[in-house]
Amino acid sequence: MKRSKTQNSNVKHEVWQDREGLTTLCLADERGDDCRKSLESGSKIIHEFYANSHFEAMTIYYKFMDWGIYTTEFEIDKQPYEKKNAL
Repeated sequence: MKRSKTQNSNVKHEVWQDREGLTTLCLADERGDDCRKSLESGSKIIHEFYANSHFEAMTIYYKFMDWGIYTTEFEIDKQPYEKKNAL
């Protein structure tokens, strides 16, 4: 399992893969409980990383999966998690 950490980041994320090779990105803390409950039996963590915003998390996820460059039209996605949660 690979792990990466970026500067000024603070929320741990997990990339899970099921037996068919499909992946899911979950928050690693209690906010990801529902995500993990929805995973198929036999799914496993294949990558863990830290990110400070939804945009940063998706950028890292896209790079890890080799899907190209992640883009968003929503500026709120770029706000740090703690600031966004305070809105």
